Amino acid sequence: MALLQRLSMPVKMFGLAALVAVPMLIVAFLLVADNWRALQTTEEARQGMAAMREVQALAHALQDWRDTADVAAAGVAALGSAQQQAAQRAAAGLGAVHERLQAHPGWNTGGMWNPLREQLDALLKDTQRSAPARHADATQALARLQRLSGWIGDATGVQRDADALTAHRAALAFEGLPPVRELASQLRGRATAMLAHPDAMTDAITISNIVRQATAADQIEALLPALQERLDALQRRGATVPAGWSPFRSATDELVRTTAAHLKTAAMTVDKMEFYAQATRAIDALAALERELADGVEAEWAERSATLEREIAIVAAGCVLVLLVLTYGLVAFYRATVGGLHHLNNAIDRAAEGDLTSDAVLPGRDEMADMSQRLRHMLQALSELVADVRSAAAVLGHVGLQLVQDSQQLAERTQSQAASLEQATSNVRAVADTVQTNADSAQDIRRLTGELNRETERASELMQHTVGGLGSLQATSQRMTEIIGTIDGIAFQTNILALNAAVEAARAGEAGRGFAVVAAEVRRLAQRSQEAANEVRQLIAESAERVQGTVQEIRSVNEAMEVLVRGIRDIAARIGEMADASRQQSTALAEVVAAVGDLDKVTYENSAMVERTTHRANRLMERMRDLDEAVHHMKLRQGTADEAYELVQKALAHIRAVGYERAVEDFHDKSGPFVDRDLYVFVLDREGTYRVMGLDRAKVGTRVHDAPGINAEQFLADAWYRAEQGGGWIEYNIVNPTTGQVRAKSSFVVPLGDALLLGCGAYRSALGSGSDERSASSSQDD
Repeated sequence: MALLQRLSMPVKMFGLAALVAVPMLIVAFLLVADNWRALQTTEEARQGMAAMREVQALAHALQDWRDTADVAAAGVAALGSAQQQAAQRAAAGLGAVHERLQAHPGWNTGGMWNPLREQLDALLKDTQRSAPARHADATQALARLQRLSGWIGDATGVQRDADALTAHRAALAFEGLPPVRELASQLRGRATAMLAHPDAMTDAITISNIVRQATAADQIEALLPALQERLDALQRRGATVPAGWSPFRSATDELVRTTAAHLKTAAMTVDKMEFYAQATRAIDALAALERELADGVEAEWAERSATLEREIAIVAAGCVLVLLVLTYGLVAFYRATVGGLHHLNNAIDRAAEGDLTSDAVLPGRDEMADMSQRLRHMLQALSELVADVRSAAAVLGHVGLQLVQDSQQLAERTQSQAASLEQATSNVRAVADTVQTNADSAQDIRRLTGELNRETERASELMQHTVGGLGSLQATSQRMTEIIGTIDGIAFQTNILALNAAVEAARAGEAGRGFAVVAAEVRRLAQRSQEAANEVRQLIAESAERVQGTVQEIRSVNEAMEVLVRGIRDIAARIGEMADASRQQSTALAEVVAAVGDLDKVTYENSAMVERTTHRANRLMERMRDLDEAVHHMKLRQGTADEAYELVQKALAHIRAVGYERAVEDFHDKSGPFVDRDLYVFVLDREGTYRVMGLDRAKVGTRVHDAPGINAEQFLADAWYRAEQGGGWIEYNIVNPTTGQVRAKSSFVVPLGDALLLGCGAYRSALGSGSDERSASSSQDD
């Protein structure tokens, strides 16, 4: 007991489990090891028999090749294609046997197989070898293949199986039948070749060889009793006679009888191809019997392997099942005792860390289950208390924040109003001084305006005189243009006269040459005069255009001067009126300055009082934040008002991101982010009809009036009042659908356009009598 008290519970249970599990595992290990060795032995025998069957198939192909080659060499061309096919099968079998033996180097067949493989490969490729030499080499190779098969069988235990039936079948297939097949093959090949000899009926040597070859039938007949004895042994052990045994005996007996009747007696009355076909039938029946026996052995070993594997699996599964049951029992015992205590300790530790969502209930009716129920009730009550504190803090914090913001705005507006009044007072004083100055200045401006009016009228008269002078200048320019036209005409006439004089001088010949020179000079002078007249005309035209433009501009200036004179007369009259009004304004502004000074003092006093109120509201908000931080880290079973506020903001952002229709589908997804414990999003219209009810989609289309325990009209009035203000908190009583108790609920609502509002609420302790009216009035006051 002292030792057990010092050990932990897992160590104790592990020791008890070891007392049961260790002996069981030892027994299971011994059983599995024994079956595993038997399975490995069987698999090794199966691999060996597969190799022996491939060797046997190679021997069959080699016998067919040898026999067809002997007959073809005797002049029977019909077996040429059969010889090629047999050679191809022999080459393929040679490769298959080589791959099989290479895959199992543990059989130690290299010393026997490699020389045999080289011999067979050379035999199949050598087409120049004589028929007797080819026959002798093939027969020798077949004997070596039979020894190789026996070596493989001995190395893999094919013929040493513990089951007598399997051993007899293997011995019959791989030891008893191959000699019979070889003798039948010798008869088929050698005897058919001798029968095909042209002098088979007359040549004494050929007849002697045929009779000597026919003794193979006696050897076959001598081997059959041994085969029959093995078959009888199989029958004595309850095995059925192989289906291929009867066809084999019939074909073999017929071959023996034909050989005895036609070859041993030297009658030679059988057709060579008929004898070849009869021998082939006996060989095919023997091959079918070999395959049947080998398939039976293979099926027996396959069934044995499956049985051993199944037994190993059953033992392993039994061990695993016992271990699982033992482990399950230990785990159940552990969870029923230590696990329950750990569960309660973990719940208490998490509660101490602020996680009140732990489910501390244990199944059963024992003391620990009763303790877990008490702990659960305690955590539930504590969670509700903290939830009330957090919700109240959130609502009061929001209201206090609005109060602080309103106070700050009022303080800012009051300060701004005071500064504006002070600035207005200063500006009014400045305006009064300015108005007085303006009145004095207006008199001076009236005098200066009269003088300016007189000077302007005098300048207008001078401008009109200037316009008259410019008219004379324009007339002079036109006269100069006419004179230049006259000069241009004279130059043109002079040019015509010079041209005529040149014509006449040309007619006069040598006598008129001097006159022609004078005419040319006169012509050049007329052209120069004409060009100069054109330039002067162009200059005068440009000067006339400029004078014309200047005249127009001066006339425009004259008209503007007349307008300006009239405007100055009007300004002078108006300035006189302004001077009289400025005297009256100066008197009124003095009275305004006195009144604004008194208002400025009152405004500064209000500003100081608002600053004190704002300071106290900020201190209240700091205390509310301290209270919220003290309980904010706790994880609760139910939602709180601050989480409801965050869910509303999250829902608004989601609507803006994906649109209203898509957001509605997400709000109804109970596994989504908008349904958290007892928090859910709802959308109402102005008639109180639910457009969205995240907790229960079936309530979409119902009204708030259908919910039990709620003052629906007051709820809608408060909700829409808050929504129209941009969002806010409302408080009301309602029946909790989960517990059926009347609980208070604080919901934060925001508008969705003009016709809908979105909200989310958190349950609290029930409000007192008349709380709805007080909350409504407080909502209006807020």
